[in-house]
Amino acid sequence: MAFLGILVVAISGAAVWYWRLKMMREAGSEIIDSVERMRGVYKRGKLRKQAAAAPLASIADPAIAAVAFFFCLAKEKPIHLDAARDVVRNRMKGIIRPGDMEEVLVFGEWASKNVTSPEDPIRRFRDLWLKALDMQERQQLIGIAEDVAAAGGERTNEQEHALQTLRRTLMN
Repeated sequence: MAFLGILVVAISGAAVWYWRLKMMREAGSEIIDSVERMRGVYKRGKLRKQAAAAPLASIADPAIAAVAFFFCLAKEKPIHLDAARDVVRNRMKGIIRPGDMEEVLVFGEWASKNVTSPEDPIRRFRDLWLKALDMQERQQLIGIAEDVAAAGGERTNEQEHALQTLRRTLMN
């Protein structure tokens, strides 16, 4: 009988320790899973930023770059996007060929769709604009940007900040 009691106690002890080790293994797996999830979120965010900048990276023409920037600026007031589109169309008439105007506007709007801040295109296109535009054309770019920001009423704080950044970038 004593032997049977010792056997039951040993089996019970082994079962308890097996259960404890199993719980520790599951906790470790959950920790590893959460770390992998955080790593995946970080990588997806990084890829999302790269994908957002990809359409802008393909632009090599300063006029198309300006149109994309104007749409980034206009997105800050989405209610007045149509008014801003009309301003861009009217002010870019002598700069972009009439046959290409609609295509450039559609591309500029598409390229600006994933841009989070209107300052991103300024940083991206700064060298292109400084190299390709003379001082008068830079002033014209700033003037059109101011008109786009004014479309539909008061400028937002983000638009004002972007315009200040544009002036500093192109005029210094």
